[in-house]
This record gives sequence, structure tokens and C-alpha cells, in this order.
Amino acid sequence: MIHPATELRPIDPVMGFGVFATAPIPRGAIVWALDPLDRVLTRAEVLALPAAMGFDAERHLWIDRQGRYVLAWDLARYVNHSCRPNCAATAYGWEIAVADIAAGDQLTNDYADLGMTPGETLACRCNAPDCRGVVQSAQAGLIRAALAEAVAVALDCAAGVEQPLRPLLAEADLAKLGLGTFGPAIFGQNLTRKAS
Repeated sequence: MIHPATELRPIDPVMGFGVFATAPIPRGAIVWALDPLDRVLTRAEVLALPAAMGFDAERHLWIDRQGRYVLAWDLARYVNHSCRPNCAATAYGWEIAVADIAAGDQLTNDYADLGMTPGETLACRCNAPDCRGVVQSAQAGLIRAALAEAVAVALDCAAGVEQPLRPLLAEADLAKLGLGTFGPAIFGQNLTRKAS
């Protein structure tokens, strides 16, 4: 599920659509988490999709760190690439804002970090000052190493910002982070159900 302070907007005929913030999203906010409506497919399942569906797998799927193909049911499948992304995947199966995102800014990922298929290459039009001009699967190692520090800083900020996607995060993953205070009380959310 994508962060609720987002909307889909058209960009241009080549880029198609993008996901834009409707309110500020601070560094450390979880911007996407796998939810029960998202589909997780194996490579064999993707290859078995009927051609008659006209489904563009390269455009609407991404490969997670476990090698699974993810199809988001919501706007997350429209998040575009940037060589200077403001969102990044974590090892925990969710994505985090690695920079403050102002209202009106587009949410972006670095596609090389999202498990491009081997040999896959895309021309880049992100216009970032350090744009690579081309995005390749071979860049994954370099990109992940570069994003690791940004993700670490964002995780340090996570306990101090509002987390609307908190109910989708697994407690086991939070424990792996060693963030004992990264719980419902910090987020101002009472997740305990009272008996009726």
C-alpha cells in the first residue's frame, strides 16, 4: 500500500503517470508496504500470463530483494525512476522516504535498486543533476551500496514521524531493526482492540 498522502498525476506521453505527494512526507516515513491486496508472483507465473491480457510486466512489476515479482494494486506501480530517488527499498520488504518530500513532489525510486531483470537497460530522463543517462541491472550493487547510508539515516528518523502504514509492518521486522521504541505508542496509534 502506498502512503495515503499521494495521488496519481499525468506527466507526459512518454513517462505516462507519476505518484505525487499531496502533503509533506518526512524522511523516515514508510512510503510503501506490501499489503494483502498486492500480488506476489514467481517468474514462472509472470511468464505464464496470457498474452491476450496485454499486461506490460516490465512497466508494472518490480522484483523485490527475495527475487519475487510484485504487482501493487494501488498507485505504487506508477512510482517513477530517478537517479536521485527520494524513496528506497529496505531489506524488510517495505520502502522508506530517504529525503523530505514536499507537497507536489513526485515520489521516486532508483529502478536499478528494484531488481531489474538481468541485462535490462532503460534510457533515463529524470533530469537529476547526477543523472546516469541509462539505468541498468548491472548498476544494482553500486546503487544499493550508495542508498544504504540514506536508508540508515531514514530509519533513524522513523520513530519520530507519523507512520500511517504502521499497521502493515511486521513486528518481527521491527524487532530485527533493534528499534524497541518503534511501536504503536511512538506513532500515536492505539492498535489494541478492546473487548466488546
